[in-house]
Amino acid sequence: MSKLPCAAKYTGMILIAGLLNACSTGSVLIRQDDQTFAMAQQRLQRTEETVDELKPDPSERALFMQAESFYRYRFSPPQRSAEKYLTEAAAAITDFPGFQSLAGSLDLQDMRFRGPDSAVQLWETLLELHPHTKLRSLTLYRLGWAYRSVGVQGLPRSSPDDAFNELIRENPDSSLAKLAQDAKFVSWKSKETAAFRSLIPGLGQMYLGETGSGLTRLAIAIAALFAVVTPVYSAARGHRVSPISTAAGVGGLIVLTFDFTTSYENALHGVVLWNERAEAEFNIANPAAP
Repeated sequence: MSKLPCAAKYTGMILIAGLLNACSTGSVLIRQDDQTFAMAQQRLQRTEETVDELKPDPSERALFMQAESFYRYRFSPPQRSAEKYLTEAAAAITDFPGFQSLAGSLDLQDMRFRGPDSAVQLWETLLELHPHTKLRSLTLYRLGWAYRSVGVQGLPRSSPDDAFNELIRENPDSSLAKLAQDAKFVSWKSKETAAFRSLIPGLGQMYLGETGSGLTRLAIAIAALFAVVTPVYSAARGHRVSPISTAAGVGGLIVLTFDFTTSYENALHGVVLWNERAEAEFNIANPAAP
């Protein structure tokens, strides 16, 4: 059987990718009954009132509220679509960049969970451009929470406590300093730790307390790895490798790649949800928190 030319193969891949994209019918709009979004809107409005009471410079206010909007970009994440899973599987099978790009574009959750990175960038920019802003204490307080969920590298602070400590040091007698001191003792999770543990599928979920999910992902990874290693080991020993064993090895590699990717993404998303729940519980216990 003659092999298809490279161009024909990739043309077929692109057509499949386009078909998968066209089959996606789920709405990306936020549901009207989404309670997570409703609570985020309430917090945003409350913060806006707090900011206006401080009477900051209009440009400083605009920059702070732009960051606050990113930080309050919260809604209940929709279930990942079948198209997302199919394109991730296709990317694992073919290593085709088009499928990898499409898989990313189909995932609304990536938008949802990158909000803290954008917020921190803008709040740090505010402090850099306007070091004596009336919003300084409130900005440091927000940064202490937001840094817990960042994933981007190169930001000015290495720890959430850096912002909290700076606030406490500059205004030790303020109500925000008291809240910051208490917030430092609120349990939180790190994307860096989750990413490192997710090098082994399932350990990231266990880090977040999702033991059942973690054990399932780990079991899948072990089974897939066994399927990959078995034909390789047999060949190394000089034994004949059957077509079935070879196919199982290829399938195991695909499953292992898919399991690793989804486990990694799920763990990073789980970190943000954990930290949001912790902050929400803190705000309930401290009604005066901005």
